Order: sequence, then C-alpha cells, then structure tokens
Amino acid sequence: MRRSSAARRDAIFTALRELLLAKPWGDVTLEAVAGEAGVSRQTLYNSFGSRYGLAQAYTIALADALCDLVAATLAEHGDDPRAGLEHGIRTYLEVAAADPLIQRVRAGDAHPDLVRLVTSDAAKLLTHVGARFETAVAAAWPDVDPDRARTLARTIARIAVSFVAMPPEYDDSPAAIATGLSSLLAPHDRE
Repeated sequence: MRRSSAARRDAIFTALRELLLAKPWGDVTLEAVAGEAGVSRQTLYNSFGSRYGLAQAYTIALADALCDLVAATLAEHGDDPRAGLEHGIRTYLEVAAADPLIQRVRAGDAHPDLVRLVTSDAAKLLTHVGARFETAVAAAWPDVDPDRARTLARTIARIAVSFVAMPPEYDDSPAAIATGLSSLLAPHDRE
C-alpha cells in the first residue's frame, strides 16, 4: 500500500529526528534517512533536492508545529495578551529545547548547514514564522490594529528564531519579553 505524500513526509522527518538523536548532522546521510523512513534515496532527492533542502524542510515543519502550539496558547488567553505571550514563549522554549536539531545547534556541534538555517539563511524561515504568528495574533486578539499585529508577529518570529541559536540567559525571560511585547497590543494615546 502506497503512503500519501504527507505520510511519507512525516516518516522522513521522523526518521531524520531519530537519526539526529543518535548522531551529529555530519554523520546523517540521505541513505540512512531513506532507509529509516522506508523510502528510496531518489525520493529524498526528488522531494528535497539535497541534505540541506531536507534540513530546511524539516526546520519549516518544526516551525509549523511550534507555531501551532503557540497559536493555541495565545487563543487560550484571548482576554490577557501578556499572559498569552508569556505562556506562548515559555511553551516555545520548552518544546524547542527538546528537538534534536535545535539541540545540535545549541550544543555547538551542528554542521554549518544547520547553523545557516537560523542565521544567514533564515529569511525564508522568518517570513514563514512571522506570517503564522500574524495569523495567530489576529485570531487571538481580533481587535488589535493589523499593523501592530504584524509588528508583534515579526518581532516574535525574530525572537523565536534567535532563541534556537542562543537560548535566553535568564529564567524570567518569557515574562519580561511578554511584558514588553504586550505593550504593542495596548492602545496608545494619540497626540
């Protein structure tokens, strides 16, 4: 029985994640991912183009999963944006810290390809995450001015991506960040 493309993609990302738990990115081959996922190496090349393309697609899929969690958290706090932001940031940090790709980047043993995904080549990821967060902010707090929602979403995206390479230094960072960011949602007096 043939798997759907979504099921095949999930199997590939699960295989990659399992391999990253066992070995560094430099030791993960497309052959190993294909074998673990039960697909051909050619399927990986057709779907992702290269190891870097696979890592980039995995990163976007991970970002989507994290964005879904944050969006749900924001929605749960529709009446308290500061609390929603704090819980969303805390959820993001906790879940992101458990991912093996992010662990490799943070530990300093990541291949330069992986580091590039969240540094010099992060434009695609930032745009994607910013758009997802903009939708989440608008859904959680529909009365927020769209320009402010966009600014908030892009700021959250930049913070989230920067936390992959360098986690916050202090335990109270989510609360402090949420307090600062929630000011973007409050109406300001016009002069």
